[in-house]
Amino acid sequence: MTEWSLEAYDRSVTDIWNDKRRLYVIFTIAALASLGPLSIDTYLPAFPLVQQDLGASSGAVAATLATFFTGLCLGQFIYGPISDRVGRRTPLLVGLGVYVAASIGCALAPNIESLLVLRFIQALGSCAGMVVGRALIRDLFTPQETARVFSLVMLCMGLAPVLAPLIGQVISASVGWRAIFALCAVFAAVVMKAASSVVPATQGSSSGRGDRFWRTLWELLNHRGFLGYALTGALIQAGLFAYITGSPNFFMEHLGFSSRQYTLFFAMNATGLIGASQLNNWLLRTRSYADVLHLVIPISTGAAVLLASRMEIGLPTWLSILCLFVFVASLGLVFPNSTAGALAEQSERAGSASALLGLIQYGGAAVASAVVGRLHSLTTHSMELVILACALSSIFILKTMLESGDSRP
Repeated sequence: MTEWSLEAYDRSVTDIWNDKRRLYVIFTIAALASLGPLSIDTYLPAFPLVQQDLGASSGAVAATLATFFTGLCLGQFIYGPISDRVGRRTPLLVGLGVYVAASIGCALAPNIESLLVLRFIQALGSCAGMVVGRALIRDLFTPQETARVFSLVMLCMGLAPVLAPLIGQVISASVGWRAIFALCAVFAAVVMKAASSVVPATQGSSSGRGDRFWRTLWELLNHRGFLGYALTGALIQAGLFAYITGSPNFFMEHLGFSSRQYTLFFAMNATGLIGASQLNNWLLRTRSYADVLHLVIPISTGAAVLLASRMEIGLPTWLSILCLFVFVASLGLVFPNSTAGALAEQSERAGSASALLGLIQYGGAAVASAVVGRLHSLTTHSMELVILACALSSIFILKTMLESGDSRP
């Protein structure tokens, strides 16, 4: 598929950190993958300012986030097959160019209608980094190394929910909300420069052409290993988005925490996710990515069961918080290994596989968030119930689709 690849190596992950070339590649891919989270988390604290400046309703401003998620889902199928067909470099650089232009447009948006359109286009551009970045990792590393590299990428991505809201708050308060998008444009331009030196022009395959693309998607959906790993990881990620949607109500209404305390515990859980992703590096020295999944999914499911039954069994507040911490942190182990497993056998169609994987992940996240919102009027435990449903579904998929030796490395 690609003309340029890292030489084969059989070393521990700590050696990757000491190899400047590999480190540059990994951090460039991590920066590409962080464009989406950065575009979301820095913008959230500025909602009231956007509403006031553009004379828009709170619902209209919230819709700019919904359109961004829509763009993230749809953009997966633009860059995946194209990168398989023409190579990784051109789609990536074009997508980054679109992102830079759309970010500048967002900074200059005269009204909420134009901001809605530009946020959608910005999301389409950010997809290039997410889809092509995953495909590049599959191109450049072996399946077992892929899980380790995704753990390192997760470290960088995990910083977004911790640092980005603070950065967005400081920028919007001192300079204005438009400067947030200017920062996004500058960051993307720097990443674009780095990517241009990392990703060379490559030749594509036939998997992204015409009816072959749809045949490829059908083959992926019928590939037991791909679908099993994709669904296992996507369901836990959906539970994370259920937590993000329902956590303000859980902490501030149910547990009686202040806004400041909520922010503290939200950051603590994000830190747990980062720590778990690095624990994954250590586990992968002696275990396969499939073994780690079979270890951590039951633990996260147990935490979800305890959390959902907290009122019935009188679970103490500290134990409820601990269960939530364990579930959120588990994504740091689930995401790298499920992604590595899904892409392990997709060398010739890594772009299309990455696109379908992203659609499954973000589609599931969007559904989980919507269900939490809809159930909120019916029950005060909507977040816990959706997390439980996601965890139970994930362990069911794990045991029924990935239990056999055929799906393991």
